Amino acid sequence: MRVAIVAPSPVPFTRGGAERAWDGLHRAIGDHTDHDAELLKLPIQEDTLPHLIEGYRSFAAMDVSHFDLVVTSKYPAWIVPHANHVVWMFHPLRGLYDTYNTFGLPTRADPGEPVLRDLLRLLGRRPERTALDDCFASWDAAVVALGPDHPALTLPSPLARAMVHWLDRVALSPAEVVRHLALSRTVAGRIGYFPRGVAATVTYAPADIARPPNRSARSQVPRPIFTTSRLDHPKRIDLLIGAMAFVPGPTPLLIGGTGPAEHELRTLARGDDRIRFLGFVPEEELAERYTRALAVPFVPADEDLGLITLEAMSCGTPVVTCTDSGGPTEFVVDGVTGAVVEPDAAALGQALAGLVADPAGAAKMGCEAQRRVARITWPAAVATILGRRRPVLRLADTPAGAGQAPVTAEGRPSPASATAGSRRRRPRVVVTTTFAVGNPRHGGQLRCFHLYGALARHIDVDILSLVDHAADIGTRQLGPGLREIGVARSPAHRRVGEGVSVEAGMPVTDIVAGTDVSYSPAYLERLREALRGASAVILAEPYMLPAVEAVGAIVPRVYDAFNVEADLKAEVLPGSRLGRRLLHQVQDLERRAVLDSKAITTCSNEDAQRLAVTHGRRLDDFTVVPNGTDCRFTVPSPEARRDGRDRWLRRWGAQQPLRRCRYLAVFFASWHPPNLDAAEILLWLAPQLPEVQFVLGGNHGDAFVGRTPPQNLVFTGVIGDLSKRALLAAADVALNPMLSGSGTNLKVIEYLAAGVPVISTAFGVRGLAAIGGAQLLVAEPAEMSTAVSRLLADPTTAAERAVAGRALALEHYDWRTLGDRLAGVVDRAIAGHRSSRTAALRR
Repeated sequence: MRVAIVAPSPVPFTRGGAERAWDGLHRAIGDHTDHDAELLKLPIQEDTLPHLIEGYRSFAAMDVSHFDLVVTSKYPAWIVPHANHVVWMFHPLRGLYDTYNTFGLPTRADPGEPVLRDLLRLLGRRPERTALDDCFASWDAAVVALGPDHPALTLPSPLARAMVHWLDRVALSPAEVVRHLALSRTVAGRIGYFPRGVAATVTYAPADIARPPNRSARSQVPRPIFTTSRLDHPKRIDLLIGAMAFVPGPTPLLIGGTGPAEHELRTLARGDDRIRFLGFVPEEELAERYTRALAVPFVPADEDLGLITLEAMSCGTPVVTCTDSGGPTEFVVDGVTGAVVEPDAAALGQALAGLVADPAGAAKMGCEAQRRVARITWPAAVATILGRRRPVLRLADTPAGAGQAPVTAEGRPSPASATAGSRRRRPRVVVTTTFAVGNPRHGGQLRCFHLYGALARHIDVDILSLVDHAADIGTRQLGPGLREIGVARSPAHRRVGEGVSVEAGMPVTDIVAGTDVSYSPAYLERLREALRGASAVILAEPYMLPAVEAVGAIVPRVYDAFNVEADLKAEVLPGSRLGRRLLHQVQDLERRAVLDSKAITTCSNEDAQRLAVTHGRRLDDFTVVPNGTDCRFTVPSPEARRDGRDRWLRRWGAQQPLRRCRYLAVFFASWHPPNLDAAEILLWLAPQLPEVQFVLGGNHGDAFVGRTPPQNLVFTGVIGDLSKRALLAAADVALNPMLSGSGTNLKVIEYLAAGVPVISTAFGVRGLAAIGGAQLLVAEPAEMSTAVSRLLADPTTAAERAVAGRALALEHYDWRTLGDRLAGVVDRAIAGHRSSRTAALRR
């Protein structure tokens, strides 16, 4: 077969990830198949709209009929005509698609000039190749009449957006393209990139980089932090430079690449002689740079793929990226192959500092990163692009860990994984949530990600999330059998939620998510689609029950009660008329969720009893599935814990040179009123224990902006899993001074699993089976100062309690065990539903 790879050649020429991918595909077809391939390019200028449209015209007239198959990846090349055309999409012209709104321009073109009316009328017609000549003729007439520099013909502009969208719809139509592929899940999930109804197959471009033969460079001390990219604002090198203020010690940051922001970035880096700019780094030198590095931070905003991520990981180096970086987050698993943090200099710096403090741990992550990306190969990509077979994607292990079956591109178990003699299709459940799950931070997200990930060992799980951020929109594979479908909350729905929250004086968008879900019809439509063929629906909290009711799905419901929501909201909602109305809505939602579900899971026995009594349901209908934790990581030795503590104390001691703390205490929490009350207790406690450095991690610290904390207390803000794990591995004590709330405290279980001594209030360990004096110290706020002093004075007893706490977490609170329990609940709900339907048919 004769294959043409058709692509644009940018004027002036630059060589980036797209050019390297096309070269790699060209070589791979020759190396791994018996087909002939040719890389065909036409020069394209994008500096003006007339130049861009001329590029579309050139490719539309290109004759490639002497080839058997044509592959394109970018505008305007994909408008080339061919009967056997495969689009492997990298991206369209983003400034006229998902980033167009950043220009503040209208979305509709105004035909202010009479000559534009015919063109706009044509662009309102069905996009078909037969209309291309008329389109270009109308465009030519407009350019001749107005001149190429007329304001209506600028780039970007409403007319440019309308023109390019119409041309792309012609090019990408299913009538023109035999197979639609996407470079990443990020690209596949972006709104408007593909024709309506087209589901693109994700096909990653492998890291086409020659790895150095030996890795002796790993031994150099200190190993540098290295990154490379075009020095332009979307790559956010400025964020990385700011992060270095939070990285202690002499570790250098080496920045490769050139670009328009170089002077600005060099100016920003002045004063920190650890930061060095390398200029252009030749491709033959890149592998050596990656291999020598301790870590590669790559933190762009919503990147399509980010070959830098794959290249670094293939060289055995962990990558640090941001939650909104797009493509890189599909490969980097926080705490496993690198770190995924909020796009904040402090959070990024803390993640890098954690790697600097633990080079052995960084090397271990690098090895795991290399193992995972080794699965992305050119033979597999070529086979998919040429249409010989579907890809197998196994980048992310489930939260439950090893031993999982291979999965298809959709994340479902492959036929080969079925047990001998069993070919039955696995059941599938749909989970409804009011938040994104893919990058978990707060307790609800962590429960969803880990518990439903463990459930996916037995049952396919589709999480349908109502989300607010562009990075969360679309379909993402979170692990084998675990998929998240993020649906954007509509602007009208968002305005309603924001308005009610402002009036209530606190966030209530979770309540409004369901009660006003009619404002987001896209969510209802996706829910209706997802429930077709599903065996059950799981309500993660009661708030999306109105959506499930609205679509009229006849499937059994399982209510996963994170808390007694009515009690929780009663504590925090205002006593105003609005507050009472919202509380009544929550009470009604919770009542319906309890009464109309086949089964209910709760986080504690106390919650089960409370819901059973309140709503008149048998206690046997409830199953306790508490919050859990990941128990797979290794607990440090006492010596390693002391060394880690001393490193963290030196870091904060450098910021407070007059202070010399001897011990480290930690508390992690999200922004939630009960957590804010607990933080107030620690603010009161810290001055009583001047030898202890208190570290409070999480976005609950945002509530204390403007307050001056005690000198020995620091709010870190949002903190990634890697930094949290490093702090837990170094802490002398973890504190949980909770006095209110509902459900169980996930943080206590995390503390115990990490093997750190714990002090908690009695309320803070409510609902946690078998936890008592053998595993931790229980102390109320007035006694906590004495309890901390006693614990620090007797490290042997503290260590014995920590060992017992770790053993308890392994036995009762490992996510894998809890996922098995939830699978039993779901199986019984499905079986009970079938039985009741069968009985109804017989009557």
